Amino acid sequence: MTAGDAGEAALIEAMSVRVPRAPSPCGPGDDAALLPAGPARCVTTDALMEGVHFLRAHPAAWLGWKALAVNLSDVAAMGARPEGFVVAAALPEDLPLRYWEGMAEGMGALAREAGCLLCGGDIVRSPGPMSLAITAWGSLPGVRALRRDGGRVGDRVMVAGTPGRAGAGLAEWLERAAEDTAWRLEPLDDVSPCLREHLRPTPPLAAGPFALEAGAHAAMDLSDGLSTDLPRLARASGLTLVIDLDALPEDPALPGATVDARVAGGEDFGLVALVRPEDVSRFAAEGFVELGGAEAAGAEPVIYLRGGRPTRLSARAFTHFAID
Repeated sequence: MTAGDAGEAALIEAMSVRVPRAPSPCGPGDDAALLPAGPARCVTTDALMEGVHFLRAHPAAWLGWKALAVNLSDVAAMGARPEGFVVAAALPEDLPLRYWEGMAEGMGALAREAGCLLCGGDIVRSPGPMSLAITAWGSLPGVRALRRDGGRVGDRVMVAGTPGRAGAGLAEWLERAAEDTAWRLEPLDDVSPCLREHLRPTPPLAAGPFALEAGAHAAMDLSDGLSTDLPRLARASGLTLVIDLDALPEDPALPGATVDARVAGGEDFGLVALVRPEDVSRFAAEGFVELGGAEAAGAEPVIYLRGGRPTRLSARAFTHFAID
């Protein structure tokens, strides 16, 4: 059976029974969801488009998981704890119903793990590729959030996550699945850590709330890779970040990867934070790695060091709408 055969009502029901949801009026059942008054909230939205962000060979449950993960990563990067989300999907008529059900199961698995609830959404027919857009939000413990513009001269640059794994996984996936045009219903058995991180990312969702509580001055989600996101953070805070590439720890999952490739790889979904020097050990105890420090703004937003000397990166990160 396909999505076209099932119809909108059945597709909504398939999602509703597989994803934890808030009861109406806070959840599905009315024209819009009501959010109770209370804590300050951070809201984000992210879309995945077939042929741009995923292939049909992407295992169904892992795609549902990833679609939610990329949004929760943004919420957590602000220091918020995930609370709820809505889903907007445009589905081709020939999409197997089982694929949609698998996506819902993967999305539901992460929602339960993260403690957030489905609050509504929309499903429409697509005459072309599938798209999946999620809007998610999370609650803050107070009025302060982790922003990009709070960094100060003297701060240390701390990074959580596994930089470079997802980028290496993407390269592996494109070589392996580029010619596979069938919708993959079941998860893959033989996957490397890098490929798994691309297909089913595991953002460190606790890192942002910890960084907020620990007094980080600024932070941001690493969704486009260190070489793209570090300059954004530096410019927002009016700083130059000096990054020691030799401080990037070796990763057993990336035995042959160059440092340049690791910092250019996108979809890391880690966290970079600017913290006081006296807090470095506290952040390190939570899995953060110290990569450098912040100086007064100079000619370049980021200076990379290799062997103690300035160097330039050779690898380029992915950019939407870029012209080679």
